[in-house]
Amino acid sequence: MKNSTTELISQIIQLDDCPFTKYEVHGFFIGLASSSIDKEAKYEKAKKFLDLSSNTHSMIYELMKITCLGLSKNELEIYPTSLKDSQQISNALSEWAYYFLISYTNSASSNNADEQEILDIFDEISQVNDKYKLDDEDSSANSLSDINGFIIKSALYLFHRSSNE
Repeated sequence: MKNSTTELISQIIQLDDCPFTKYEVHGFFIGLASSSIDKEAKYEKAKKFLDLSSNTHSMIYELMKITCLGLSKNELEIYPTSLKDSQQISNALSEWAYYFLISYTNSASSNNADEQEILDIFDEISQVNDKYKLDDEDSSANSLSDINGFIIKSALYLFHRSSNE
């Protein structure tokens, strides 16, 4: 997450006593940004699902704007590179993917096989802590890095795909 995105997410969580983690909120907003629903519907979905007060309404618009701008420049970071603990990285990826799926909506009835495959894999990633046991630290770090790379490329693909519809 870029600094401005991280700061806005932290402010939203603090101001509204939001029960979600920064990875859950970030995944949710990336899913919304990648969604093909209109701008106002995205705002309403964020406000309702995250149960945000009027104190944070302007921040929702700002976060969506920054998120879309970053994605349009192919800039996406799921967790900071300073995060080294495999369990924390696994949690971050799992939470991010789960909340991406909750917010992502394709308003057109799409039978796109690539999109469906990505969503299926995101679903599997969201369950990584429930279904899989982390191996030794080096092996886990490599696997989690690969998963992170897949998520980033896939989220960017879905964003650009929805932007072109």
